[in-house]
Amino acid sequence: MTTAVETNQRAPVSRGWVAGYGLMYFGQHLSWAAPVQILLAVQVLELYPQDKERMLALLMAAGGLAAVIAGPVAGHLADATRTRLGRRLPWMIGGSLVAAGMLAVAGLTQDYVALLIVWVVFQVALAASQTSAQSIPPDRVPQHQYGRVSGVMGLTYTAAVVVGSALGAALPTRAAYLAVGAVMLVSLVPFAFTYREPEAPRVERRAGFALPRLDEARDFWWVFLARLLVTLAQSIALFYLLYFLRDQVHYSDPETGVLILSAIYAVFVIISAIWSGRASDRSGKRRRFVSLSSFGVAIACLVMAVATDFTVVMAAAGLLGVSWGVFQAIDQALINHVLPSADDRAAHIGIVNLAVHIPNTAAPALAALLVMYAGGYFGLYSVAAALTMVGGLVVWKVRGVP
Repeated sequence: MTTAVETNQRAPVSRGWVAGYGLMYFGQHLSWAAPVQILLAVQVLELYPQDKERMLALLMAAGGLAAVIAGPVAGHLADATRTRLGRRLPWMIGGSLVAAGMLAVAGLTQDYVALLIVWVVFQVALAASQTSAQSIPPDRVPQHQYGRVSGVMGLTYTAAVVVGSALGAALPTRAAYLAVGAVMLVSLVPFAFTYREPEAPRVERRAGFALPRLDEARDFWWVFLARLLVTLAQSIALFYLLYFLRDQVHYSDPETGVLILSAIYAVFVIISAIWSGRASDRSGKRRRFVSLSSFGVAIACLVMAVATDFTVVMAAAGLLGVSWGVFQAIDQALINHVLPSADDRAAHIGIVNLAVHIPNTAAPALAALLVMYAGGYFGLYSVAAALTMVGGLVVWKVRGVP
């Protein structure tokens, strides 16, 4: 694990550096947000109007599995890379170029198998780019600025999801694919042209890729488990939101209700991510922020479990947004602290990202089972609350970070 003394000897990063990194991170997440939220569903509906749910689920599952495999592998290869541009930039640039190319092809595709192949290649390329991008803060940023940078990552992630959904809904399918691919590449340019990587350690021979050992990287695995539990809870809590408004709250226009709740949620995520990142840098108490924000998510889920009034649900959406914004920002900073080895940061980032990919893949099936067999939406949101409570407690097992 990289020590605080070592990282705090680094020069602080400037506001311009943080802005450039945030812009690049925004473009990466915009590239998947529009297809996942809108575009793929539209294409599958045109190809299989009678079997759209199953075919879309298969497409998403294939892409998710590709990302799960590609992240750690690409990270391991990036850690072993030695070029004039460094270890990270070649993979960020190359992955972004391939991903943008696949988006352009996806907009022209009128065959399901071809669309599936294009989406899998896109996910592999994006995973390669994102894994290296997420390795840059622990490579370059001093520990006392981890929260600030992670807060910007949380802000730009949420903004990308909102903007991606808007672009997907506002533009024709082909134009939307071209637009998000172009934004992805343009947003990378300022950072790619100004970033200079710190000199990487010379490694004569790279061993085969291996998971960090439990007895040597306990903090890493505790943070992994906390992220897995809270992300799973968040995913199942949001999956059936429209049906929840229709069947439990009996809101007259559930589609509009989802838009209202999404806007409230996004605003509070963005505000809390920036504030909490800076606050955790000042205090240095990362675990406290992660734990309390997990409990906030749990309270919001419990409110939704019993809510029958839309005003109450709006309040829960605000609390969920505040809590998730804090968790998302500080959890990433906490991960930067507990990465086991400076030589394998990208590989370990790829592993810890599985704590996001696995819940996103499993959430649809788990949410359906809970609604059917655990008492409907009361059971679903109660289980989500329990998962986040456990995640908030697990983070206190981390010993190497205040």
